[in-house]
Amino acid sequence: MGLRPDDFNALTPAEFIYAWIGWSELEQNRTRQAWERERWSVWVATCIQLDKKDRQPMTQMFPLPWEDVATFPQELTMDERKERINKILNRK
Repeated sequence: MGLRPDDFNALTPAEFIYAWIGWSELEQNRTRQAWERERWSVWVATCIQLDKKDRQPMTQMFPLPWEDVATFPQELTMDERKERINKILNRK
């Protein structure tokens, strides 16, 4: 958190908790920004190698955990799983 020992000793437990919460949010934002930048650069490097018809939006190709859950694929039903397995087995 970057507190000097004297500043840390002067804090009450409640003040320390508030300071820690603020610091934690700042670190989470920094981490998210770093992941967003990395995702963008990987997406650009991937898209230049794909045909235009195969390109997808960045959030679909590389979803991140904190994004809207609706963008993630839904859980497959048992019938859909069986169908996928049969397709894979028939290709060989």
